[in-house]
Amino acid sequence: MPTTIDSAGITFDDATSLTSAVLAANSVGATQITNGSVTAAKLGTNEQKQICKAFVAFNGSTSPYAISNSFNVSSVTRNASTNFTINYTTGTFYDVNYTVLVSMSNSVTPSVAQAVPYIGAITTSSTQVFAVVSTTGSAPATAADYIAIAVFDSN
Repeated sequence: MPTTIDSAGITFDDATSLTSAVLAANSVGATQITNGSVTAAKLGTNEQKQICKAFVAFNGSTSPYAISNSFNVSSVTRNASTNFTINYTTGTFYDVNYTVLVSMSNSVTPSVAQAVPYIGAITTSSTQVFAVVSTTGSAPATAADYIAIAVFDSN
């Protein structure tokens, strides 16, 4: 039996357990847990469902656009000026029943009338994201200068 951590406490390989009733508040911290010792496999099923499975932050208005931070994202493909495909690391998702959250901002265009992020096609290996910033007047819509995507999955 592997070591597991869940809402009831910690169950060790030898089937002994440590419950929250035994621990004093704030008694276990970063100094007591070695780096890399808590992995998703050691978490309980419910706790695994609460972890972000993939994320990426990038600038959609520059060319080339730069990924500033990511996890389980292999690349971002620009399909058109406001249309992107987020490509996931192989094996991240096994079905298309995941949740995608998109956030964006545009600090470059002072006359922003509307900022609209929305999701297009979803597959097990990618998600299409539209990050449209429409401006007032006759200026064409542009991509946001900061786009952040977080993906959650219950599997």
